[in-house]
Amino acid sequence: MALLFLIGFIAIIALPSVLWLYALADVIINEFSSLMAKFVWALFLCFFPPLGTLLYFLIGRSQRITYYPVGRVVLICILLVPVVMIISYILYSLGHLPFIMEPPPKAIQI
Repeated sequence: MALLFLIGFIAIIALPSVLWLYALADVIINEFSSLMAKFVWALFLCFFPPLGTLLYFLIGRSQRITYYPVGRVVLICILLVPVVMIISYILYSLGHLPFIMEPPPKAIQI
């Protein structure tokens, strides 16, 4: 059950977040026909992330005048985020990665 929750979390939250990061990096690195178009896409991506990401990949990428790759860092994030999440889940389920620390024992008062 927990593994299904993890897979759902990756599909619903993690991967769209990485796609949003990819789109935002693409807007920042590449040049557009006008500075205003670049500014509008950056604002649209920041204020409406799901819709902005979808529209950027459908419409905005064709408005670029340069086609620089956004870098290996974003690609590594796309590949690494699910792997890190699965490894952290396995470590947590085995008890090696506690998220809530136990308080230290109280001193005995005389």
